[in-house]
Amino acid sequence: MKIKGHSIDRNERGFYEISKKPTEAELEAHYREKYYQNALGSYQTLYSEEELAFFQNQAKLCEETILKSDLKDKKLLDIGCGEGFLCMYFKNQGWTVRCVDFSDFGIRSHNPGVLPFFEQANILTYLDDFNTSVFAPSFVNLDNVLEHVIDPVELLKKVKRVMGPGSIARIEVPNDFSAFQELLLELGCTSETWVNPPEHLSYFNKASLTALLETVGFEIVSLQADFPVEQFLLNEHSNYSGHPDRGKAAHLARVRVTNYLAERNISRLVEYNEAAADLDFGRVLTAYARLAD
Repeated sequence: MKIKGHSIDRNERGFYEISKKPTEAELEAHYREKYYQNALGSYQTLYSEEELAFFQNQAKLCEETILKSDLKDKKLLDIGCGEGFLCMYFKNQGWTVRCVDFSDFGIRSHNPGVLPFFEQANILTYLDDFNTSVFAPSFVNLDNVLEHVIDPVELLKKVKRVMGPGSIARIEVPNDFSAFQELLLELGCTSETWVNPPEHLSYFNKASLTALLETVGFEIVSLQADFPVEQFLLNEHSNYSGHPDRGKAAHLARVRVTNYLAERNISRLVEYNEAAADLDFGRVLTAYARLAD
């Protein structure tokens, strides 16, 4: 199908992907030279106190989820670490951390405290050369990475190779071509605004992400969805699809509601997010998975 001038196909693994993808060199140059420096995507140069608390609460949600598993130690490998908020949180909690990304701009700007544990590199090459005898992670994080790479299957297979028995991987992706988005399209509340190459090359929803992880050899231990910001599209007064100036208010509502719920009871929020994923109702999906037996 054609969307916004791009050919998009559902592949044999069940997720949608852009037909004409950039080369590895083009993609690496895009993120190294343009992405953070120009504040593209969700990255900014400055964050409010509420947004910083939101990042902390996202990390706390992650910590609450993975500590339910019997991790043998506290070693984090953060692949595509972005601005380093999650990595910094776990470092402050006493974890040993390693992180990698195409650019050091985001992490240098916001969390320079983890720069000694950061490597600027192509993440695929980095994983190929990764030595688990030197550093064996019990927790691997891929926060909004899978949708950006040319071959998500290849990336997941490389992640598997650095994981040991009992380790956990966290895979976070936008919830795209979801059942709720189908409703929004039927009601004429939006167009396929989530189709956004070259940033997003692949698109996952609850069914396709679950199928992909299981096919590659993961077992999902928790699937969660975040605040359903797209609900604002149902209200003509808050619909930010045709009125981008309303997007900031929707984002602020997401931040404030998430902070409120996290401060009330972080454990119950994990359960709440798991129920939301079950209902396919949330803008972002986060899968926690271990190696299948």
